[in-house]
Amino acid sequence: MNRVFEASGYFTVPDGTDVSAFLNATDATERDLPWDALGELSIASGRVPAGVHSWVHVHPVVTQVTYVLSGRLTIRMKDEAAAFSDNTLGPGQAVLTRPGTLYQLRNDAEVDAHVLYIVTPSYVFHMDGDEILYDDAVLVARTWEEVLEHEYRMPQLAFDVDDVQARRAAAREALRAAKAGDGSG
Repeated sequence: MNRVFEASGYFTVPDGTDVSAFLNATDATERDLPWDALGELSIASGRVPAGVHSWVHVHPVVTQVTYVLSGRLTIRMKDEAAAFSDNTLGPGQAVLTRPGTLYQLRNDAEVDAHVLYIVTPSYVFHMDGDEILYDDAVLVARTWEEVLEHEYRMPQLAFDVDDVQARRAAAREALRAAKAGDGSG
C-alpha cells in the first residue's frame, strides 16, 4: 500500500474531545484503510482543545497509549489497585492506559493539545448515521467528583467483560461487512 495517510476530518467523540481515526480500519469514520492493514492495532490523531476536560471514562477491553505531539495534557487515572495519579505530559511523552482503568484527559493550558492514540486490539467505533451502536470507551461521569460521590458504584462500571467482548465482536463484524460492501476492504 503505497500512499500517505493524513489526519483529517476530526469530529467530537462522546468524551468531548476531537478524533481523526485516520489509521483505524475498525472505526466507522475511516473508509480509506483496508480491513486487515494494521492487524490488531489502530492509530488515531486526537485534539484536546484548550480548557477542555474529557468525561471520565474506561476502556473495558483495549490498551491505549496516549502520545503527546504538541501542547500539554494531564491524564488523571485510577485503576483497581492504585490511588489517583495525575500524569502531566508534554511533547514526546506518553502514558499507557490498561483495560479497566478509569481516566480523564485534562487540558488546562491555553493552547490545544495534539496527541496520537495507539490502541490494541484495534479501537472499535461503530455508528449508523448519527447513532453510536458501539464504542470501546464507556463514559462514566463528567467529573471525578461524581465518581467519588457514588463511591465507584455506578451502573456504567458494572459492565461484564464477556458481554462487552461479544458486543465488540458483533460491531467488528458489522464494520467488516460494511467495508467489504463498499469496496474499501
